[in-house]
Amino acid sequence: MIAREYTPEYEPLEDLGAEVLAFPTLRIVPPESFDEVDRAIGQLDVYNWLVITSGHAFTHFMERLLHKGLDVRDLKGMSICAIGSKTAETISRLGLRVDLVPDEFSAEGLADAFAARSGARGDLAGLSLLLPRAAGSRDLFPERVRQLGGRIDTPAVYRAVKPEKHGKRLQRFMSEGRITLAAFTSGGAFNNLFDMLGEERSALLKDVTIAVIGPVTKRAVEKKGLTAAIMPPKATIPDMVKEIIRWAERNRQDKPASE
Repeated sequence: MIAREYTPEYEPLEDLGAEVLAFPTLRIVPPESFDEVDRAIGQLDVYNWLVITSGHAFTHFMERLLHKGLDVRDLKGMSICAIGSKTAETISRLGLRVDLVPDEFSAEGLADAFAARSGARGDLAGLSLLLPRAAGSRDLFPERVRQLGGRIDTPAVYRAVKPEKHGKRLQRFMSEGRITLAAFTSGGAFNNLFDMLGEERSALLKDVTIAVIGPVTKRAVEKKGLTAAIMPPKATIPDMVKEIIRWAERNRQDKPASE
């Protein structure tokens, strides 16, 4: 089971015989207010960097930019940082150059990547960043930027909310044993699924192997008293899929020959 919309990145699992069931546990809706992002769009010339953490963030930021009568040409004075190769591809399709794709996706690693670019100082003094993102996102990276002397604005360009449907169907599939592995690409996706399962969640998840895309999602799983058995070295869906396949191969090899 994947807790998001199905994409071709999951095809290798199907090619090997897995049934991939998509149960999106996040629904993308507009932010409660566009005031913050509109304010940022009105002063694009003050920012050195545009930091994009996901395709959703980029798409909704560009939609608002166009709504305000601007376009990609108005980003010409900013360098662009993309979190992950897929996000970089999404940005590049609009003809924009991505200047930085950090190797490390953690808050500390991302801040250090900017600090390294600032020269021998190793801080972010004088640097101004724009980070359009989901409402309610964690503040680890923005806090780190400010600790290093930089400025960062973090306007919400969308909200990820829990869908109103799928809960009972998901409970039924789990109770029937049809879901043996659940893969999550965000902590929000996991937390929403946990809520959707209701009071029977512990029993329903007891025999389900959990795969996560990275350490932030892993921490969300562990906070609920569960264990993430699968996590790729790099936080991308293709890498998570590869790790699931490796896990399945190891699990098959470890089984007694008589099974």
